[in-house]
Amino acid sequence: MTRMKTRTCVLMLLALLALFAGCKGESPTSPTSNPTPPSGGPVTPATGVTIALSASSTQPQVDSSSVITANVTQNGAAVPNGTAVEFTTNLGTFTEANGSSIIRTTTNGVATVTLASSVAGTATVTATVSNVSKTTNVTFNLKPVVTPPPDLTPQITSISPQVGIPQGGQILTITGKNFSNAKVIFDFGGGKTVEAFPVSQNSTTIQVLTPSVDLGTGQQKTANVIVINNVGTANEVRVTAPTTFTFQAEVLTPSITTISPASGPIDGGTRVTIFGEGFQAPIQVFFGNAEASLAAPVTFNQLVVLAPKAGDTAPAGSGNVTGGVDIKVININSNKSTTSPTQFRYVKQIQVTAVGPTVGPSEGGTRIEVNGDGFNDPVTVTTAGVAANIISVSGSKIIAITSPVALTSCNDVTGPIGVTNIENGDSATGPTWTYRVAKTAITFVTPQSVTAGGNVDITVSGQAGGVNKVVLGDQTAFVTSTTVNANGTTTLHVTVPTNFTFPSAVCTTSGGIAGTNLGSLKVNIAVTNIGSTCNDTATNGLTVLPSGANPCVVPPPPSAVVTPGGATCADAGSASVGASATSTTTITISNTGGQPLIVSGAAISGANAGDFTISPSNATVTANGAQTFTITFKPTATGARAATVTFTTNDPVNGTITKCVNGNGLP
Repeated sequence: MTRMKTRTCVLMLLALLALFAGCKGESPTSPTSNPTPPSGGPVTPATGVTIALSASSTQPQVDSSSVITANVTQNGAAVPNGTAVEFTTNLGTFTEANGSSIIRTTTNGVATVTLASSVAGTATVTATVSNVSKTTNVTFNLKPVVTPPPDLTPQITSISPQVGIPQGGQILTITGKNFSNAKVIFDFGGGKTVEAFPVSQNSTTIQVLTPSVDLGTGQQKTANVIVINNVGTANEVRVTAPTTFTFQAEVLTPSITTISPASGPIDGGTRVTIFGEGFQAPIQVFFGNAEASLAAPVTFNQLVVLAPKAGDTAPAGSGNVTGGVDIKVININSNKSTTSPTQFRYVKQIQVTAVGPTVGPSEGGTRIEVNGDGFNDPVTVTTAGVAANIISVSGSKIIAITSPVALTSCNDVTGPIGVTNIENGDSATGPTWTYRVAKTAITFVTPQSVTAGGNVDITVSGQAGGVNKVVLGDQTAFVTSTTVNANGTTTLHVTVPTNFTFPSAVCTTSGGIAGTNLGSLKVNIAVTNIGSTCNDTATNGLTVLPSGANPCVVPPPPSAVVTPGGATCADAGSASVGASATSTTTITISNTGGQPLIVSGAAISGANAGDFTISPSNATVTANGAQTFTITFKPTATGARAATVTFTTNDPVNGTITKCVNGNGLP
């Protein structure tokens, strides 16, 4: 029994090896260390072999691999080259086959395979030669989680205060993290640094006394605050505070360098920025004799104020005035003051009183005159939101040319006329401006009848230039060129499409036979200006004729088909002689042709013709139609009775149709 089992296993493995040899061209390429077996396929597995199975790594990590080596011997010697070794695994895959099983062949008794797994667990790998198997285990382990070392880099989040007196001696608090054995320096740039005197220190807070500095002729100096951590060690590192520290004189003298804008309307309210240095709250700003209100917090080098009314700037408020006034800044606590070398100039409040004209084409180019007051060159003029080109500016009049407007629809574009004094931002609006969009209209088509594939000229009015789309019927036509005419119209030169569906029309051949051909097609003409979306349609505006040959096609001639067919007679059955009752049968003539079949002169002949009658005697059968003829049998004698029915037709093949008919006379 054991020998039979062994033999069965051998035969099964031989069949498997034969399959392997037949599919060798499809299996993964073996490594050079494990070449393909000799010609003829793998060697028949030996019996009584010994397998030694080992793994290059029994504890690999997930997503890595281990090489499994099978040493196969027989009687202490390596088995023949090409001996088949089957490897299987219950976890992971063999990379050479991308599967859980593979057959490898030996070289000098050795066969190898590479095992990999993307999941953790223990894989049991089995190597089988003939009826001998050997297993080994490979455990794939999860990759260890590596905790990164803590970040001990020092960081500064803030310093407080950020402004101090030049005499120094103030406590500066530096907040952050990872401070250790640190010192603080103030870096004034240009290689000049001053070390601060330490007060206290922990890992998150450092306190030092600010040093004294010489401001020289200025009123402030700015320094970067730098913390040097782990002073004098290999881990020494520098970190700079995100904000600077400013040494500022306790008593500041204001100084003005410039103002912006330098002019504004007499009604006041202009937001004016004063640039300079030494500004110190509380502060006062005067335009002439009128105090301006602050519009933003005071900084060392900038003030923002709202200009007072011009009438308040003169002594005792002497009324609306135009022209320049001094700007004076006073630091209240120190009673230090300065006056701007640049005067602020009051101009009349801008206003628009009249504009002419207020309508123009969407293409622009309209010359307009804007009348009003307070115009101060440079200015901008807009018409319905579109900047116009300025020709000239005076205090009360502006001449400008309108620019084209970008159209997104066929509607007119409207909006106010606006004027802005660029220098101070003073602005005013006037009446509504309207950009007229010329509506597209088809005015002329030539020729009005054209062959498909030919050319047609379509003249339209009201075009604003740009690209036009032409649709003829349900087909988009190709515009080959465009001509602008002297009268302002535009002619579109169009190639007529060829892929229309033409209707069928009745025609007559030269021989007078009725037939059909392709008829003409009336199509709508639709023109759309792509830029403005304006469009117009001429209903049935063009007649398109079929191109190429268009013969009159005659349908096939009539063709008669008789039922019953062949030699079968129409059988009327039995009827009694002399009785009033009769029997009937039918003959059907069908027309399988394309022209009407004319059947005439149906007649009955033969020895017993008097026993039979037919109705109707004439008929016209339409194409693919049929006509049934009824034959009535009234015998004049007993026994078998017979006759012949004859039809005359216009079928060129069956001009005469005959069909036998019979019946049986009863006593």
